[in-house]
Amino acid sequence: GERRDVALLLGVVPMGSKSSKSSASHLPHGKLDDIFFTGQPREHVPPQGLGALLARLGLASPASSLDTSLSAPEPLALEPEQAQRIKRVARVHWCSSPFDELGAFADLSPRSLPRRLARRESRGLSGPATWEAGHSYALVDVEIAGDPALQERYRLNWGQGTRYGTNLSMIPQKDLPLKRFKGDRLEKDWPGTCTGDELYSLLKRWDGRVYDSAPHNNSNCHHFMQELIHQCTDERGHDRQDP
Repeated sequence: GERRDVALLLGVVPMGSKSSKSSASHLPHGKLDDIFFTGQPREHVPPQGLGALLARLGLASPASSLDTSLSAPEPLALEPEQAQRIKRVARVHWCSSPFDELGAFADLSPRSLPRRLARRESRGLSGPATWEAGHSYALVDVEIAGDPALQERYRLNWGQGTRYGTNLSMIPQKDLPLKRFKGDRLEKDWPGTCTGDELYSLLKRWDGRVYDSAPHNNSNCHHFMQELIHQCTDERGHDRQDP
C-alpha cells in the first residue's frame, strides 16, 4: 500500500500535512446546476378552485351557488424545467502542481517518486499516489448536448477552499499545462467514458465535504483525482490496497 511512514523516512511531506478546517471552504459549490443543465420554461397549470373540482366530480354544476372566485381558472404560470446541457465527458486530463508551501524549493517536491514507491503502475493503477507532495487536479473536455462539435474545458479542483471559497470548484479553462518538470504540468490524459449525468453525480458526492490532507481519510486532492479517473475513464484509479 501507499504508506505515510515511507514518505516520512524520505523526508517527503504529503500534500498539506494539516487538515483544512476553514468552515468557508466546506461550502457547497452552489452553481453546478448552472453548468450541467439549462432552464427551459414549461407550462404549469395550478390547482383549480373548489367549485371546478366539485363540478368535475358531478357534485355541483358549473353555475352552482358556490363562490365563483373558487371555481375561476387561475392564470397560467411558468416554472423552470431542467434540460441536460453537458452530454458526455470527451477527455480527462490529469494535471499536477508543486507543493507551493515549500517556497523556492517547491519544484523539488517529488511528485512521481511516491507513485513508483507505491508500485502503482505494476498494480495496474493510473493517477497520483495518495501521499505524494504537490496538488492534483483535472481538466475535463465535455461535449455539449445538441452539438457534438461543441466542447468546453473545465478545471475540476478539490481541496483549495481558501483560494476558491469552496473545496470543490469547476472553472472554465482553455489552456493545458505543458509536460515539464517545473510548475503546473500535464501528467497524462485519457478518453472520457462517463456521461454528463455520471460526472454530475460524482461531483455531488464530493460537494460540501470536508477536505482532509491525510492519505488514509480518502478526502484529499489525490483521492479525488483517483476517483475521477476510476469513474470517467477506462483506467483504474484505486484499489483496496490504497489507504
